Amino acid sequence: MSKGFLWFAQNNGKTDYVELSIKLANSIKRFNKKNYVCVITDAKSKFENKAIDMVKVLKQDDSAEHKTKWANEWKAFDMTPFTHTIKLEADMLWTTNTDWWWYHLWQNDLVFSVDCKNYRDQTIKDTTYRQIFIKNQLPNIYNGLMYFRKSKQAQKFFKFAEYITKNWTKVKTTMLIDCHDKYPSTDVVFALAYRILDPTNKKLIDYEWFKFIHHKPAIHNLTNVRDHNQYLYPNKTGDAVYLGERRLSRVWHYFDKELNVRTT
Repeated sequence: MSKGFLWFAQNNGKTDYVELSIKLANSIKRFNKKNYVCVITDAKSKFENKAIDMVKVLKQDDSAEHKTKWANEWKAFDMTPFTHTIKLEADMLWTTNTDWWWYHLWQNDLVFSVDCKNYRDQTIKDTTYRQIFIKNQLPNIYNGLMYFRKSKQAQKFFKFAEYITKNWTKVKTTMLIDCHDKYPSTDVVFALAYRILDPTNKKLIDYEWFKFIHHKPAIHNLTNVRDHNQYLYPNKTGDAVYLGERRLSRVWHYFDKELNVRTT
């Protein structure tokens, strides 16, 4: 188990992240031979499914009183059972084989999805959802698809993320411009941590193939469409997943936790 996939899944009043995690794990195992999965959760969320190879329970839940469960993600480095880890978010699906990724990733300390893609596989520079990144000149990285290995450099990154998370109220007022997030958003925390680690982005790796498809309306340039899910009609035929007229060939961050992917 030197290589594997890791994510956090803590149920809240609105979303069953256990169910989403099982769907993600099944999709990974459907396409990949190297498919070990570890999920980090709390004592309240119960996992009983063979698709999840390992479940780790948080000894201390730093987001227990939070509506959004982001405050534990800095613990990924210490809690992963793998030497080489691809960290994800629970509301994602695999759509293709990615075993070959490991031959490139293992040579690095940290790799992020820099930018993201729309369903037409176009790299998106839209800033609708990332104004805080623009104002603070943060690297446009996404924690939803990232790789790290057990190294001093990666450990240093997660130590920065720990400090930012634990001191969020102070950090957002003294280190960030116009940040009003009540809870520490993982994307912002990780972007700021990376900015501290590598101020000029000199070591930031931007693999074209290591980007996911994001499903927010503005990403697809569908802000004028009343229901982008109805417009794109997400559907599945066998192992193939389609959005609009396109078959997906990347990791899909569907985002809408209640999305119904029709089977045809």
